[in-house]
Amino acid sequence: MTTVSNSRVFVDTNILCYANAAESEFGSTARTRLKELASEGNTFVISAQIIREYAHVTLRDVIYKKLDLQENIGIVSRNIARFIRDFEVVYEDETVLLNWLQLLPYLTTNKDVFDFNIAATLRSNGIQRILTHNTNDFSKFSDWLTILPLFTAKV
Repeated sequence: MTTVSNSRVFVDTNILCYANAAESEFGSTARTRLKELASEGNTFVISAQIIREYAHVTLRDVIYKKLDLQENIGIVSRNIARFIRDFEVVYEDETVLLNWLQLLPYLTTNKDVFDFNIAATLRSNGIQRILTHNTNDFSKFSDWLTILPLFTAKV
């Protein structure tokens, strides 16, 4: 049986990308949001998929901008080592695949395949909260998943 913990927050790829890119317009906001959630005693969780997506997005931009690929692979590798050290990392197993298959009939675009895998990973690991800038990607799961947006409304 999967144990549910309300102190675990899954961190989506976009948050990692923003928080770790000096030139990101959302970088400061992402770092502040992570600090706020950490100060509330939350544990951050990522998956192996998120690590691969982070590397893909970061290195895609490096190639597009014609920057030094080997230098940036080193930076990405160091960041990934830090993520593995600082975050709980969850991995796919048969339960994730079975949960993903249950979600598949609700697919509306080919991009959903990857978001559904994240949702299946969360469900399989008892994680009920996700920090993301792409809130619409996970709105299909709002009956069991709490979506924590990058930008919070000011009261």
